[in-house]
Amino acid sequence: MQEDWDIIGEVMLQLVNDYFLVKELKDYMSEFITFKMKSCFPFGQLVILHYQMFTGQSKDIYKAAAAVELMILSLDIFDDLQDQDNFSTPWHRIDQAIVMNIATGFLVLSAKALEQTSFDRDRKAMASNYLNTRVLKAINGQHTDLMDSIESEEDYIQMVRGKSGSLMASACLVGTALASEKHHESVNKYAEHMGIIAQIKNDIKAISRWDEKNDLINKKKTLLTLYLLKNQQPQYQFTRDYFSDKLMKEDLIKNKVEIQELINKSGALEYARIIMRLNQLQAIELIESIGIVQERKEKLLQYI
Repeated sequence: MQEDWDIIGEVMLQLVNDYFLVKELKDYMSEFITFKMKSCFPFGQLVILHYQMFTGQSKDIYKAAAAVELMILSLDIFDDLQDQDNFSTPWHRIDQAIVMNIATGFLVLSAKALEQTSFDRDRKAMASNYLNTRVLKAINGQHTDLMDSIESEEDYIQMVRGKSGSLMASACLVGTALASEKHHESVNKYAEHMGIIAQIKNDIKAISRWDEKNDLINKKKTLLTLYLLKNQQPQYQFTRDYFSDKLMKEDLIKNKVEIQELINKSGALEYARIIMRLNQLQAIELIESIGIVQERKEKLLQYI
């Protein structure tokens, strides 16, 4: 049986073929979509899962899932252009002006794809509103991240809830709205927790990878780097020195083995896992409250 993400990818490629006439542009867009297929389109799968959770049956849900994934792909590209820290993507190898045009194309195509679906007009309008408002909230969260104005755990959680949480909620709410008028608030709340959980998982991985995505090297404020910055023990002074430009990147990397050992001993990883676990428990409680069938619930819990 064909997997959901394969169908989502096929729909995305067909939409590109239908709406873009310039061959080079179409080829680039198809390459970007094919590259993203490696991730199995988790946001699109959340759209489908939530639609099915609330007994939706139309095959047009794949086009709605494609619409959400087109939006996410657009935002991923813009994010990489802003951060300049992801060199493994196909859009990294292309002129930035062309990449920006492609990302804009995906953004507009997302709205067109959702508009094209055959769902009830009111349900479709609600789904579109959820997608747009949550993405606008995510852009606010992204701006806070870019401005480097995070100073505390509360600042960080608020930023991530606005950024990652809102994007997760956009997918879950699109699927829910197209199938049901109920449970929207509960879905929004647990989806925000899911976004926070996913981001903390990424932050835990990033602190140990020692490449262009390492948050410490990039001076990004996460739960872990904030914890290290506030550690007053003398052996952790390197974090404050590095963030204040008293310690150079080359020196940090040269001592990466010793620094990684200090990070592992600091309690930062355990602290991040505790915050993640609290969000997991809150999400599970909300999921249990809506009374979905066991098979769908188990699929949903895989995201937590």
